[in-house]
Amino acid sequence: MPPARTRFRPVGPLLVRTSTDPGIQPDPTASLAVPIVDAPAAIDWLAKSWEQPHIREAISTASPDLALRVGQILAAPADTDVAAARRASLALASYLLRWRRRTTPFGLFAAVTTAATGPAEAKIGDRHRAIARVDADWLAIALARLGQSHDLRRRLSVTADSAATVRDGRVIVNARPEAGSRKPGTPRETSTTLTPAVRLVLQHAAKPIPFSDLLSRVAAAGPSIAPARIEALLHRLISSGHLITSLQPPLTAVDGLAHVLRVLDAAGADDISEIAPTVKQLRDVHMQLARHNSADSPADAATIRASVTETMAGIAPGTEHQLAIDLHLDAHISVPQQVIDEAARAAAVLLQISTQPFGSISWLDYHARFRDRYGPGALVAVRDLVADSGLGYPAGFLGAPRARPSWRAVTERDVHLMALIQRALLDGTDEIELTDADIDALTTGDHATVVPPSRVELGFAVYAASCEALAAGDFALQVTGAPRTPTSMAGRFAYLLDPTDQQQVAASFAVGTSAEAMTVQMSFPPRRIHNENVTRVGQLLPDVMTVSEYADTDVITVDDLAVTADAEQLYLAHKPTGRMVIPRVLHALDLVVQTPPLARFIAEVAEARSAVFGPLDLGAAARNLPYVPRIRYRRTLLTAGRWLLSSTDITPTITDSSRWTADLRTWRRRWRVPARVVLCHGEVRQPLDLDQPLDRELLRHRLTQVERLELREDAPEDGFGWIGRPAEFLTALTPATPPIRRLPVTATPGGTSQPGAADIVHARLVGTPARFDTLLTDHLPSLAARLTQHGVDDWWVTRHRDTIRVEADQHLSLFLRLDPTAAYATIAAKVAEFAAGLAAGGLPAELTFTAYHRHTGRYGEGPAMLEAERVFATDTAAAIAQIRTAEQLRIEPAGHITPAMAEATAQALAAVSMTRLAAALAEDPATGWRALLTCLENVTQPASRALTELARRLADPGGEHHFLQSLPGGEAIAESWQHRDIAVERYRACLLPQRDPLTVLRSLLHEHHVRAVGVDPEFERATNHAARAAAMLCLAKAARP
Repeated sequence: MPPARTRFRPVGPLLVRTSTDPGIQPDPTASLAVPIVDAPAAIDWLAKSWEQPHIREAISTASPDLALRVGQILAAPADTDVAAARRASLALASYLLRWRRRTTPFGLFAAVTTAATGPAEAKIGDRHRAIARVDADWLAIALARLGQSHDLRRRLSVTADSAATVRDGRVIVNARPEAGSRKPGTPRETSTTLTPAVRLVLQHAAKPIPFSDLLSRVAAAGPSIAPARIEALLHRLISSGHLITSLQPPLTAVDGLAHVLRVLDAAGADDISEIAPTVKQLRDVHMQLARHNSADSPADAATIRASVTETMAGIAPGTEHQLAIDLHLDAHISVPQQVIDEAARAAAVLLQISTQPFGSISWLDYHARFRDRYGPGALVAVRDLVADSGLGYPAGFLGAPRARPSWRAVTERDVHLMALIQRALLDGTDEIELTDADIDALTTGDHATVVPPSRVELGFAVYAASCEALAAGDFALQVTGAPRTPTSMAGRFAYLLDPTDQQQVAASFAVGTSAEAMTVQMSFPPRRIHNENVTRVGQLLPDVMTVSEYADTDVITVDDLAVTADAEQLYLAHKPTGRMVIPRVLHALDLVVQTPPLARFIAEVAEARSAVFGPLDLGAAARNLPYVPRIRYRRTLLTAGRWLLSSTDITPTITDSSRWTADLRTWRRRWRVPARVVLCHGEVRQPLDLDQPLDRELLRHRLTQVERLELREDAPEDGFGWIGRPAEFLTALTPATPPIRRLPVTATPGGTSQPGAADIVHARLVGTPARFDTLLTDHLPSLAARLTQHGVDDWWVTRHRDTIRVEADQHLSLFLRLDPTAAYATIAAKVAEFAAGLAAGGLPAELTFTAYHRHTGRYGEGPAMLEAERVFATDTAAAIAQIRTAEQLRIEPAGHITPAMAEATAQALAAVSMTRLAAALAEDPATGWRALLTCLENVTQPASRALTELARRLADPGGEHHFLQSLPGGEAIAESWQHRDIAVERYRACLLPQRDPLTVLRSLLHEHHVRAVGVDPEFERATNHAARAAAMLCLAKAARP
């Protein structure tokens, strides 16, 4: 295989997260007898484990409910039955096993720091620094209590929810999630009638404004409304979420409580008697947390935590957690440069074998629909685009009208991977080692045309028996994570790092983008309040884009953003400056379910057509196999061995434990399942040693709760010998050669002409595309001729084929432009009568009338658009003349036309027609031909010799086209080209004041191919190759004296 076409280079600091397991000996889990048959044994084990202060502190922080349950059991052991003791013991054992065997990413179980690049070294201390913040659910309950005070509201500032939409006379916002909810649930909305008063409020609150000023402005604008009624309206809109107060901390506030106290201090909240006691308590909590976060020893910090959580429980009772804690690791860790190089190579391979190299299916479909509705270059406001009156959200988004599409066909990539899996099974090996030839075979599409994401992150583990082995290059990597492109696992921990490392993390988000682009940090509330604990990321980038937040500084809002597109990409643009926007989500929150759809749309759209980067996708065929061996490339495990275990494989409810153990042993032997595995279900990652009774019992317990589990091969037993504990690294990467991306020439979207009241009749004939040429040559011209007497002054066609949803019907679109005297209904009736005649003749006749969208972003505005439509009409006439000649030559080749050339005539004529079109659009023919060479890609694949030769014969820089006119119908083609030249020259003159006319050339060439040949990317590439050959010949002949 040639070297991976996309090479990555690391940017920013290398982060490392390790388990903080203190290595208590003997291992507490080893003494838990299973199966647990009596409560005293389980309670005795709970008591011995709970004596360990490290265990008691870590569990109390991670799961206060479990800590409370254990405490209750130990306080009244006689009142505890076997089931309760068993549940508590298994829950505690599960936490302890995860603490010991993996880097559980929350609470006191794991800590984060940066690692250096250099000689292999791992020195880990025990003075990890805990940083505590108030829990998001706790803070939400406290804010809800404060926010009920109308006296406080009057002293705050407010702003309208930027995600609000107006639909059918109502203003709609996303309903606020409830504190303590474990799942975000289905999307819920809150709405209010858009009365004149509500409209005034929202207009004046488009930017933050003091409550009192808003009241005064609305009263001044609507003097007939009593001030008391206006104030009541403001309070109602705050309660419903249409207005957001300054008390609500934005997600760029790392310390949410500190933000709240600053706002309360500025509002003089101590003077408001109904909330003054709560304000005092909040201030006390914040002071205690400040002491905690600067404590000299872990023991002092633990003492402060115990005290402050007791205080907090009194302020907001009923919350499961009071604190959210992150740990800064006390360590010095260094890895050799070759480890980072290997990670970069692994990332390049993952990108190359992505199953979605040109974006997800949903975004491919959305891009196609955008171009069909608005046209390339149209600059559509985000709010208008996602509205029900626009395109809405892409398929699969929350609230989208379409379900997420999926590929059902088995691809060549699937076949090759399945063959590798089958070969491994037959050979009895547990590993597939990918060769360079395998990487080529697993590559979908032409990787040379793939646009890589501007920034990715790769999580990986480093396996080596010792630091000496690591230094000697005796190591392996395993990919452990690859967050979705717009998200990041690094930003969330940036506040734990020193200022220099924070600056490097921030800089890594801007690398890989052009200087013309704005890299912006997104900030938005998640759909579940508890997730704010992991989405609070301080402002790392100069520009912040907010959704549904109060922000008292200048930020980018939804109304500042618009979307445009060209043939290859979608773009997000900043309307005030005209710059391209690259959004960054500086945390790894799930975008599909946990993120509001508007925030997800903005986060994804800018790089929606870039290759989808992520963990190795096994593909539709292999994804549900019961076993897939580990897959390696060079020294990196791209994916561990994976097994699917269902309750039908082994019945977990068997009362006989020895039978369960025997069945599990049989299943393991059959599928070659090792002892060390990781149980995966949802977000649960539970390391297990299936040789141990406790671990088998945990597996059995989990299998009683779900129908199917996934088991993955765990790290080698000595894999973390060099560092002494489980550890994961994270590196950010950008393409070594970033792709050049620039906004296309943009314009406001053209108008939409609805059927019945339009100046364009847009009719669609659905049917077999093989009959479209017959309709074009034998039927539509006569229809158009008859309609001229009814006021049709121009007509043109285009073919449509959905290259994303290939099963969709194909259709031929007919456009009839009406003069002022024409009646739409009359023309529509004539077209319907025409379709009935087609049906009687056995031709495609399924007819629909639909809206016509003028693509002003593509072709220009005003008179230029009208002249472009004249070009479409003359181009249609040229296409019909070319098709007629091609059909005649296929039946009876003439002159020096060989049978092979006759078969290629339609493409050859289209190719030469394209060179003629390019010459007419430019200021002189040579400039047009050079522009054609620039805008049509140089295809390196083998070309049809007959096609190229015929195109070169037909090409004529002088425009006489003697050879063409010697062919049947050649004179008609030449005449149609002359008419089109005149239309193109007039169009050029109208477009010139708006933009360089040659920016439209690629669109005109593509549309000509669609009319004259059809919608087929492979055919079009071949035709383009012939057009390039014709253009080069014309340039060479024109240069001769």
